[in-house]
Amino acid sequence: MPRVCLNLKGMHCPECVSSIEYALYQAGIKHFQYDVVSHFAKIYYEDEDVSLIQIADAIHRVGYDLDVMEIEEC
Repeated sequence: MPRVCLNLKGMHCPECVSSIEYALYQAGIKHFQYDVVSHFAKIYYEDEDVSLIQIADAIHRVGYDLDVMEIEEC
């Protein structure tokens, strides 16, 4: 299963994490892990269900910014 590591910007509380998590599951991701200390998220998805562009759009729609750190090997 493909995965991507993202540096999520502007997340300061559990509600922020919940907002992004909900948006990502609505977009079709399979699993989401977030580290509040490093601000890195691991997102697991199926290529045929969702693209990296759709993942980024879902995050932007709820008002957050991101940097893609590594694809596959994160």
